[in-house]
Amino acid sequence: MRFLLAVASALAAPLALVCACGESRRPIGEECLRDEDCLSNVCAARACVSAPSLVTGANSPPPDEEPLIPTGDGASSGTDDGGKTDGS
Repeated sequence: MRFLLAVASALAAPLALVCACGESRRPIGEECLRDEDCLSNVCAARACVSAPSLVTGANSPPPDEEPLIPTGDGASSGTDDGGKTDGS
């Protein structure tokens, strides 16, 4: 009987350590106090929330670029530098 009690206590100690070191972070919607408490690493208003998106869409899209395509008809575009428009 003492042997079984010794074996049970010997197995209980490592099992308790494994459980104590396990994942304790909470899923979205659960209560939290810090960002580290959540799986998403974001705690807002004492609840785990999803991480904010990287692109907010608040900025306007960039303007469309118009490529400089030679027409081949020999008409000059008003530049004497071979078509360069950056001033060099």
